[in-house]
Amino acid sequence: MSKQQINLDLSNATDVVCESCGNYTFQEVVLMKKVSALVSPTGKEAIVPIPTFSCNACGFINKQFLPVKIAEQSEAPVKSQLKLEL
Repeated sequence: MSKQQINLDLSNATDVVCESCGNYTFQEVVLMKKVSALVSPTGKEAIVPIPTFSCNACGFINKQFLPVKIAEQSEAPVKSQLKLEL
């Protein structure tokens, strides 16, 4: 199998910025969801990691990065407490 190379011009793409502070950089973080044994496919309680992104500057998680259910339920801003210092 040969890999098809895609030519993509990002000069016309829209930048994603933090909805809280306007920063342009993000870091990967993980949301954790607890699944009840009643609905788990294994019949046991489980913890499910959901990868997403938070702002490097302020820790805010844009609504577009949240799973739909969390975004709908969340009235308060969602912030990550992780601070990455270089």
